[in-house]
Amino acid sequence: MKKVFITVLAIIILLPILLFLTPMLMYLLPIAGIILLKVKAPVIKGAIGERRVNSILTSLGEDYNIYNDLYVPNGQGGTTQVDHVVTSPYGIFVIETKNYQGWIFGKENQRYWTQTIYQRKEKLFNPIWQNYGHIQALKSCIGKEDLEFIYSIIAFSQKATLKCKDDFTSARVITFGQLTKVIKEWNVQRITYSELKDINQVLEGLIITDKKEKNELKKKHIKDIRNNRKDRDQKGKERIHQNVCPKCSGELTRRRGKYGSFYGCSRFPKCRYTKQVS
Repeated sequence: MKKVFITVLAIIILLPILLFLTPMLMYLLPIAGIILLKVKAPVIKGAIGERRVNSILTSLGEDYNIYNDLYVPNGQGGTTQVDHVVTSPYGIFVIETKNYQGWIFGKENQRYWTQTIYQRKEKLFNPIWQNYGHIQALKSCIGKEDLEFIYSIIAFSQKATLKCKDDFTSARVITFGQLTKVIKEWNVQRITYSELKDINQVLEGLIITDKKEKNELKKKHIKDIRNNRKDRDQKGKERIHQNVCPKCSGELTRRRGKYGSFYGCSRFPKCRYTKQVS
């Protein structure tokens, strides 16, 4: 009887509060959903792009083995995340997926490329440089540091328009729809089946099927990236304090410009690093 009384009393007390909060929650939940979607949008778009590329690659044929979303040891106690690796007797193809839209501008030796959608511009780290790091880690992992027949491919969404004027020498920069055609341009056997078997065995060892284990590895990977970024920022600040350019190790000199004093690299125009005098 006592429990029933307490339950009824709790309902009487809580019901008005719930009735008061319900309209507010109905208003706040969609807003919270929109905010969460914006935060997660890059991750969601990236995953959609990787699935699309995976679907395209499955049509390559029996000569090709496909490995997706690999976390490859980078030799520094961490990992580098590789979107897709395709192995074949004709070479190894390392593919960096960019599910972007809009106009894409960039040069092979630029640190950052530009994505333009109407009047809005966004920077993205040079994907050729990014994939170069993946390839070096992969070569080390499979024990083939001197392997020549490993090719870099940067694949953008069909919604992207590539405005890159220069030809690229160290990578192919294409859209999703060109993937199979470009990969099959390499049609001369360069890797023996024995070598290929060894390479595939190593890559298969990197496949993680357990979702919990994969999530833990992903969290560690993201944490390592953030820690490495903090270390680089700290080292950069120390170098600036010593009047050393954090980009090219040149000497920083104090100059005066239209908007006041600033530090500029002595190697200008080769290096255009500047920092405003605080």
